[in-house]
Amino acid sequence: MGKKFSNRNRKTHSKRRVNWIGTFTLVAIFSGILLFLTSEKQNEQVLKSYCGDFGIYGKSLVLMKDSTFRFSYHGCSQDNGFVSGTWEDNGTTLTFSPDQINVNLDFQYQRSNHELVPLNKPIKDKFTLCENYIADWELIEMIEDSDSL
Repeated sequence: MGKKFSNRNRKTHSKRRVNWIGTFTLVAIFSGILLFLTSEKQNEQVLKSYCGDFGIYGKSLVLMKDSTFRFSYHGCSQDNGFVSGTWEDNGTTLTFSPDQINVNLDFQYQRSNHELVPLNKPIKDKFTLCENYIADWELIEMIEDSDSL
């Protein structure tokens, strides 16, 4: 009798385990599809993406088609942040109106080729279109590689 009970118990646990694994797999697949579609929808709203140097990891400025922006930066240690707001194109300059003040983002930038150069901050705080951006550490490696030739 003990043997029959334990076999029945095993089958029940086995079926529950299979059902749980199947449910978990379906939830994971649907979550992945949902994240992909959401990401694609957001990417369609991006007008331009700019990158820049900031500590080790850098900074990014994303201009959206609806005249909003997202600015994020990640430097050394605990130096990181995120700011959003609206932007306006004034011909050769872009004016930013952040939701909150951030010392790492200027209010006005002048367009220059593939760059946004701050009007009230040092030129080192500029942004470059991400497809044209080369990080400082990559430049150093390129110089070192060319010297070794």
